[in-house]
Amino acid sequence: MNTIEEQKVKEACATSDFFQLLSISLRLPTTELAEALLDGSYRQDGVNILEELSCSKKDLLLVSEALDTLKGSKEGLTPLLIEMRREYTRLFDDPKQPALNIYETLFLHNPQDSQGAMLFMSPTALDVERCYREAGVSLVRQSAEPADHMATELEFMMYLYGKKGQALKEENNEALKKIEQQIQQFEGMHLKKWCVEFFNGLNTETTSTSYQALAKLAKTGLGLI
Repeated sequence: MNTIEEQKVKEACATSDFFQLLSISLRLPTTELAEALLDGSYRQDGVNILEELSCSKKDLLLVSEALDTLKGSKEGLTPLLIEMRREYTRLFDDPKQPALNIYETLFLHNPQDSQGAMLFMSPTALDVERCYREAGVSLVRQSAEPADHMATELEFMMYLYGKKGQALKEENNEALKKIEQQIQQFEGMHLKKWCVEFFNGLNTETTSTSYQALAKLAKTGLGLI
């Protein structure tokens, strides 16, 4: 494997890691996430990934500074976790009207009536699930959550880019061609239609420094992929 091919493997793996970091950040905040923000390990992972994606020093510094503001002592764990969970609920899970729709169907169409029925039976969510199935991914039905949740779509991209890195490493051109088609199809039909706008909206809507930093990280990385 030559240097160019090695770089392609590194970029595919970094892209997979990037989508994984974003997907973790868009689930209901856990103790582990709050700890990682406080002790700086989340910041280090984010900066390392952006470096591998050839982020400019200027943008890297801006993201690094935003995440640095979250570092603190263990005593701040419970207050941070409570604050993040409240903000997550206000942003995405408010039963009356979330500040930002975290499902592709509602984000793009925002139906005023019959939101529940539209969300669970929408052609968009069903097509997203079809893409998962065709790539050999089945959703674990621990809840009745629709397939077009942003975190789930990001997890799918993590999976696809991980498979791309593996195909590149093994120099399996047939597998590589197939996985690249799946990436292109899913981005074109789904993720690229709302991903950047979603994180722009997150940056605008949130009052939390943690979610502002996440939005900055996301927008920077997405601009490199």
